[in-house]
Amino acid sequence: MRGWMLLPLAALAACSQSNEPAAPEPELTTASGEGTERPLFPAPASIIGEYRVAGIDGEALDQPYGVALSITESEISFELKCAGFVWTYTYAPDGTLTTERHPDYGGEVSPDGSVVACAVGLRPTDIALGKAIDAVERAGRTPANAIELSGGGHTVTVFSQ
Repeated sequence: MRGWMLLPLAALAACSQSNEPAAPEPELTTASGEGTERPLFPAPASIIGEYRVAGIDGEALDQPYGVALSITESEISFELKCAGFVWTYTYAPDGTLTTERHPDYGGEVSPDGSVVACAVGLRPTDIALGKAIDAVERAGRTPANAIELSGGGHTVTVFSQ
């Protein structure tokens, strides 16, 4: 008798199955940095937001402090802005990204990637992040749903806050 009770459930399950093909997997592209190539999912529609920097040039940011990256409609920045860590940028739907140091946070870019504009001590992380953002050419999603900015052999991996 129990078998007859399961028959309607089996029929219902059969009706709920779709004959439509499964949605295609997103087309992957690759980003390279530090001699490796990694798959990236299609570019995000927008990169505007507040982010936690999780990695620079393929190395996890394992410091006793966090670094926040802010992306507005027209600027990318992180503290210390007075040291020139502010960029204007353009972003295209295909993930193409170009950056340029913001002229109002002027001064000359020194060999270590900082701008001579304020007297502060810079951490190696600040310098590496500045150099990486100077070089970015693309934004894409990683399998872990992070956004990876890449270009010129550099990468910056960020997660939404």
